[in-house]
Amino acid sequence: MPHTANTRKADRERIQSFHTKRILSEIQTAGEISRGQVAQRTGMNIMTVGRIVEDLISRGILQERGTEAASQAGRPPRLLSLDSDRLLCASLFLDRDILHLGVVDPVGQMRAYEALPVPEGDFLPEWIMPWMADCLSRFLEQQQGLHPCHTVGVVVPGILDIGKGEMVFSANFQWGSVPLLAQLQKRLPGYEFIVENDVKAVAVAEHQFGNIKGFQNVVALNIGDGIGAAVILNGEIYRGKDNMAGEIGHVILSPAGKICECGKVGCLQTYLSQRTVLAEARAVYPDITLAKLHELYRQGEPFASAFMNLVAEYVSIAINLLANAYAPEVVLLCGSMMRQGSVLPEIVSSIYQEKLNQYMKDTFQLRFERFGITGHLVGGGVLAMRQVLQQLCG
Repeated sequence: MPHTANTRKADRERIQSFHTKRILSEIQTAGEISRGQVAQRTGMNIMTVGRIVEDLISRGILQERGTEAASQAGRPPRLLSLDSDRLLCASLFLDRDILHLGVVDPVGQMRAYEALPVPEGDFLPEWIMPWMADCLSRFLEQQQGLHPCHTVGVVVPGILDIGKGEMVFSANFQWGSVPLLAQLQKRLPGYEFIVENDVKAVAVAEHQFGNIKGFQNVVALNIGDGIGAAVILNGEIYRGKDNMAGEIGHVILSPAGKICECGKVGCLQTYLSQRTVLAEARAVYPDITLAKLHELYRQGEPFASAFMNLVAEYVSIAINLLANAYAPEVVLLCGSMMRQGSVLPEIVSSIYQEKLNQYMKDTFQLRFERFGITGHLVGGGVLAMRQVLQQLCG
């Protein structure tokens, strides 16, 4: 047949690409790993692994170093890793008050970081998006010494259409149908972008490098300006239909409750978000901050004690909801409410099991985020790097 040779060549190239992607995935997940371990985990022949690895080293994608520890054969094992000086990705995280920009290396370290206050005035996409793109452009120009890849992770709150790069809806921003990808590409035509939800980005960062690394089934619960969750099943982000999995902030807790930004009544977010908590506390103590509220709690002030325990109960209800829905190995708590002092994490840790069904107790671990605010950037960088590696595989 006239196309047999071409067909065989195409088949070999597909197999080569598939094997290369598997090898890079194992190395990215492990951080550092030997050739023998790669062969064992992928089920590939050691010679096949070696041939692909040598090609990747020659292209500047992988690096290999010896260790001081000796193997049983008496020779020091050599460990593979992504080239942390060449494979750097930029990412950004936009919230209502601050634009965070960073450059992330393949082991989750921040090589550069900048935080810029969002301009005062109406928080509208027609104003914020051009400003954000200009800030990103200046930041990237300043990083030319690092030579980041031309793929950028873009992290925002809300429901996203990943394929279109569009923000479908964000209750925090009150934005809908915003073409993030198209607007960024228009202003920065030399770059590619991958968009991700803020909580899912944190889950990716913590699963790759942080406090849930090594677990296959995890739920990350974010408690901040909004309430959301990210679910990892069998080691991969579970997105659900239209990428809507995890939007528990809009689960109705009480049909007789407060009106939510989404337009419904009694959403969990109206009881637990940072803005809600501060608004309620300020009915008693005008202009109080979370730090001052925590201080009053430590002093045993009656309102602060009762109020912080109530907040912790709502957190525990959310934990119970997620534990029953997904039966995870770990529930990870993250978000601005968890980062501002140790009071809320301490209370939640002491009472959350009271809200659990008896059959759920001791079935999962409760953990807290490692990265803090930079977790969004690390997650965005990880996802951008995955896209870069996919492209390098052909």
